[in-house]
Amino acid sequence: MFKNLFMVLILAIGLVACGTSTQKQENKNQEEVVLEANPVTVIVEDFDSVAGDLVGQEIEMTGTIVHVCQHGGKRMFIINEDPDMRVKITTNEDMAAFNTDLEGSDVVVRGIVEELRIDEDYLQNWESELQAEAGGDSEHKIHTGEEGHEHHEGDANHELEQINNLRQEIADSGTDHLSYYSVVCTEYKQK
Repeated sequence: MFKNLFMVLILAIGLVACGTSTQKQENKNQEEVVLEANPVTVIVEDFDSVAGDLVGQEIEMTGTIVHVCQHGGKRMFIINEDPDMRVKITTNEDMAAFNTDLEGSDVVVRGIVEELRIDEDYLQNWESELQAEAGGDSEHKIHTGEEGHEHHEGDANHELEQINNLRQEIADSGTDHLSYYSVVCTEYKQK
């Protein structure tokens, strides 16, 4: 009798454990992130307006892949009905590159909303890196944040122009920073 009761108890614990609504994933900083079994559903056209409130949270969105980066496949962009509204999706560190054959496919993407915050400190660091590289070998490449998208030193003037344009955008915004949002993909599937 105790053996049967013990088996029922083990089965009940197993069912409760399988029925929990969260799963755990460790990020780069070894901090624990709790992912909801039912992520927030976001429409591509609404992403920019709601992303600031969803940074660090898991979302799910449906769209059509309009571009997969050919420089390593670590980024893709999806749209929905408005072709001017697109969302950048990047692979997480454990995910294989996106295949360029996916362009034109409808997908459901799950991932964590991420913010790139550009402020004066960010721009000063970028400027310092450019100045440090300017004294180096003329064939040395400057890394601008995206693997596979390095620029030769001759593009430093173009990058300084980008920095100045971003400073002007910050000034025009009336805030002390610009925020760009994307989704770090945890999984995706073709529809």
